[in-house]
Amino acid sequence: MNVWMLFIIAVAAAGGVIIKYIWDIPTEDTFPHKILYRCVYLYGVISYTAARFMGYVNGRCFASNYYTFLMSFAPNPRESPAGSDVAIDATEFDGVKVRQYRNRRFMDQGLRPAFLFIHGGGYVVGSPAIYDGLLTKICRELGFYVAAIHYPLAPEGKFPKAFDECLKACSWFLRNASEFSVDLDRVVISGDSAGGQIAASVVQALCSTPSIPRPKAQVLMYPCLQFLDLRTPSYQRTRWLHGERPGILNHITMSIFLSFYLFGREDSRFIEAVSANMHVPDEVRRSEQLKRLDHDLIPREFRCPTYRPPNINRNNNKMNTEDHPGNALWSECKDLLLDYRLSPLMGDLEGLPNTYVITCGVDILRDDGVLYCQHLEKAGVKVTHKHYIESFHGIITFPRTIIPSSTDMRKDLFTFLRQEV
Repeated sequence: MNVWMLFIIAVAAAGGVIIKYIWDIPTEDTFPHKILYRCVYLYGVISYTAARFMGYVNGRCFASNYYTFLMSFAPNPRESPAGSDVAIDATEFDGVKVRQYRNRRFMDQGLRPAFLFIHGGGYVVGSPAIYDGLLTKICRELGFYVAAIHYPLAPEGKFPKAFDECLKACSWFLRNASEFSVDLDRVVISGDSAGGQIAASVVQALCSTPSIPRPKAQVLMYPCLQFLDLRTPSYQRTRWLHGERPGILNHITMSIFLSFYLFGREDSRFIEAVSANMHVPDEVRRSEQLKRLDHDLIPREFRCPTYRPPNINRNNNKMNTEDHPGNALWSECKDLLLDYRLSPLMGDLEGLPNTYVITCGVDILRDDGVLYCQHLEKAGVKVTHKHYIESFHGIITFPRTIIPSSTDMRKDLFTFLRQEV
């Protein structure tokens, strides 16, 4: 048997293993995009495993290797071709780097609306260039001036650096909108995933500062809005399907990302407690302070067969004893976890601008968005909530040829921007 035959057999065997692994990734029976979801899940497993392996080789932390691996597949930032109707280049807002998109057809046609965007990536990965497709369409089809903000990523960019830089950029832009031929009364602040959290927190800060002009609207795409309860029905549904395996965004990867964002390192004690939802004592969960996280506010059909309320999911009864590490962790971290700059769901929601929230049926962050909409409406804020039951986290950047839901998501968003901004 020659070498080429051995090589073909090895490749076929490896391919068979991968296909079997993809086929065995669990999905709900009614979910229509099983193959695509399984491929995305597999990509998540490969990325996580590669980052861990790279750490053994180069000695760098997981977050740095995760960034290196994922960004090696990301598109390189590039300026738009000379003949394009959208000019893409780099600029700065008060020293903060941004990637701007300007529609050449509208440059001399009076004031335009603006769309300021904060990218996601779990605070440890991502860049504005990844969203070129979406942001270019907003600029080209709607005539918006668009700017995507660069912010420092963890572990170097520990909390609240990302918030501070984005607030600094947005504040400066709102004070200097006329320099970009932008109508100050038509500015939208937006973000997805972790960027959605930062955007929501920035909007709360802007609305509490009378000296800074208010944004017209905020657009939050499958945002994470709190870190106090990692056993909401949507977290539990993902765990019910996939258990403790890393892959698509789950309670383990979220805890790891949060550890790097808050402390600049992988704190095993913190990660273990947060991923098990044991970082908040039961008496605190039952207090008035955390009423905003009440699961009864979430539709019952969102619950999985193994759903349990968050205060009865312990594996032991030590949580409420004084020597349990969770109590000490809460004492150390409660000010961080309750800070609106990290958990905007716990912030002051009165007087916020018109809000558009996107949630997905297959996403641990689904219920963060559902709860935020509930409490915004109670606070008198105008809210548009679009829920895509057949979609999963991060889908808005997917090409429409791969999954139709991303097209529906974009169409609905564009309709909101046309009608409400």
